[in-house]
Amino acid sequence: MRVRGLSVWASLVVGSTLIAPVAADTQFNYDGFYSRLKKSEKVEYSDITLAFMLQQQATTLPCDVTSARITTDISDDALTIANNGELVLPYSELLNSRKALILLKQPADAKSCDLNFRLRSKLPLDAAIEWQQLVKMHQQFDGLLKDLAGLGKYFLPEMTGVTLQFEREVVLEDAPAELASRIHCKMLQCQVLLADAAELKGEIRFNQAPHTVLPLLPR
Repeated sequence: MRVRGLSVWASLVVGSTLIAPVAADTQFNYDGFYSRLKKSEKVEYSDITLAFMLQQQATTLPCDVTSARITTDISDDALTIANNGELVLPYSELLNSRKALILLKQPADAKSCDLNFRLRSKLPLDAAIEWQQLVKMHQQFDGLLKDLAGLGKYFLPEMTGVTLQFEREVVLEDAPAELASRIHCKMLQCQVLLADAAELKGEIRFNQAPHTVLPLLPR
């Protein structure tokens, strides 16, 4: 299983890459995850979170993992992996101080996998969204990405907006003209351009609520 530093949809990678045998059990130190979670848990980033994605190499398909656990010298607990491959990790100073290990098991014939770190919204939005909600989330994404990048923040491309993801084909049903011109929808997602629109206000309405909001970076 290959581990990428920080991948945020635009193939933006910050940090190092670790190669581990796919057929063998894979083990990670929790402290590296904790240091990133500690930044994402700051109160100024209350609307977004840092997600850890286990996905088949170079795809968005979930990784084939038979077991995921987090262990210390005094505990051994199961971890949850969502249907999309997101590994749900606790934010715990105790686990960090006890030098916890994350243990993943895969079948012997499993395909190669990547562990990617990505930013996403913490909670789903409604079908009707205030523009300033997206502006606030955009600002939080930008701030957290720079926090995570460290000195690499000086080389980051400008974050141009956010991407809204939906369960089925999306339609923008209603929006003021000056906002609608900044929204581009196709199939299951809409890109919302916010870089020079922080002062605008109004409500936009879709035919359904988005399930996830992601930062939008140039490819």
